[in-house]
Amino acid sequence: MLLELSDVEGRELKQALDTALRELLDEISRTDQRAYRDMLRERHDRLEQLNRRLEMSLEGSPVYT
Repeated sequence: MLLELSDVEGRELKQALDTALRELLDEISRTDQRAYRDMLRERHDRLEQLNRRLEMSLEGSPVYT
């Protein structure tokens, strides 16, 4: 999938991802259920990877997936 974003949209998406990542870390630290915590960690890892790719794109580096 390929999605083209303006610079403003890219920055706003990065900001939303940063917020979601912080909230996931908070939720991970508060949960006692191992399966739920593992699922949250997997989601965090996927979003963190996406966030890094978005950051590289915003910096002007070509990003291919």
